Amino acid sequence: MEQGKGRRFPRDTEEVRKKPKERERSGRNWRVTVAKIVLVPLLLFFSLVIGLVIGYGVVGHKPTAEVFDLGTYKHMWDLLFADT
Repeated sequence: MEQGKGRRFPRDTEEVRKKPKERERSGRNWRVTVAKIVLVPLLLFFSLVIGLVIGYGVVGHKPTAEVFDLGTYKHMWDLLFADT
């Protein structure tokens, strides 16, 4: 099974025959999965907070500390649903 000039087919070489063990691959995969499960919600939360601060403080020209005040959101809720 030789292919010109004494070279062998790739399936016959030692490199192709050696496959990574399932335990090694799954060991890395669960760490990546846990990192995604933890990091994605954290990044989404921080992007929400940064967006609120920029939108309320910079664009709306209001004090940025009011973003974290519950009264601000109660007031917005009352404005949205005043007629219902």
